[in-house]
Amino acid sequence: MNPVNRLKFTALPAAAAILLLPARAWAIQLHLTSEGIITHQLGHLFFLVSMVALIFTVSGKGLNKQKGWRLIQYSAFFFILWNLDAVFGHFLDNQIQVVKLENISFNRMRIVAHENSRILYWVYYVLKLDHLLAVPAMLLFFRGLSTLVKEQQSLGIKKENA
Repeated sequence: MNPVNRLKFTALPAAAAILLLPARAWAIQLHLTSEGIITHQLGHLFFLVSMVALIFTVSGKGLNKQKGWRLIQYSAFFFILWNLDAVFGHFLDNQIQVVKLENISFNRMRIVAHENSRILYWVYYVLKLDHLLAVPAMLLFFRGLSTLVKEQQSLGIKKENA
């Protein structure tokens, strides 16, 4: 058997097993000790401040006239919103502990809010939809970088032809 067929013969069943027989994967990560959450929150704050600095740097240098940099600037705005969302969510569940997540079953969780507050419940629920901010941020960042690369490649082609 040639090496390519041997790789297909062993890799395909392994990949199928990994995809079809997954172990538990939890989407929520809790930081049980104070050192973990403090470090994590500082990371969010550092990232937030970095994105604010990026927006001002791009604007200050006039780079936002280029489509790629403008998309990166929009991305930074969404990352700022995502970090604010994450900091507040972590504050509620890990720091002041007014919200708790309970496992009901393999694929179900329950949000338990302090004194069964419906407002706190819904605020926390909306905060956990942070992917609605993170995914557009990453897509805009990717599109911005891709646009800048394409612009640089077209400039290189124009210089070669000149």
